[in-house]
Amino acid sequence: MAQELSTLPAQFAAGTTVCYRRRLADYPASGGWTLRLHLAGASVLAITATADGNDFIVTIAADDTAGGFSPGLYKWVERVTGAEGEVYEVATGSVTVRPNLAEATEGSEQEWIERAIAALKAHIEGRLPTGMESYQIAGRVVAKMPVKEAVGLLTSLESRLANLKNPDFVTRPVLVSFTGPGFER
Repeated sequence: MAQELSTLPAQFAAGTTVCYRRRLADYPASGGWTLRLHLAGASVLAITATADGNDFIVTIAADDTAGGFSPGLYKWVERVTGAEGEVYEVATGSVTVRPNLAEATEGSEQEWIERAIAALKAHIEGRLPTGMESYQIAGRVVAKMPVKEAVGLLTSLESRLANLKNPDFVTRPVLVSFTGPGFER
């Protein structure tokens, strides 16, 4: 069994269960306090913790973030409410909700740059998909883009993708010039 968490983790995958125990000495559950976690970003979610002695158990059920819950960066706040209606923020932060790969569809988790590279390769090879007359990349309509320019854009995008996949390795272009035979330097 995994170690019990004491706060919301920095990231978690949508469609998974997140559970943590909060101990708030100034606002014990046994003293009539309630705790709610609020997430706000591309989607919103509010969870009421359950009391366990003086502690609170906060559980985000897998179903809470499955389906239409959008992945991305979320702000969160924990608020306690007293028996007389007083409300205090006890913690804030941000959390990254990763995509639910169990619900992914073909190509849904592919980066836009990877889709652009595939489309450019199809254009260069003269085999655009059936029914596609044109498409747009970086403000240029590919159907009207010369192949030489498409190759240049493809090279640039492939270099950017390589840098995204391996940020520790920086690619730099190597400039080469060719001269005719008999040219002396």
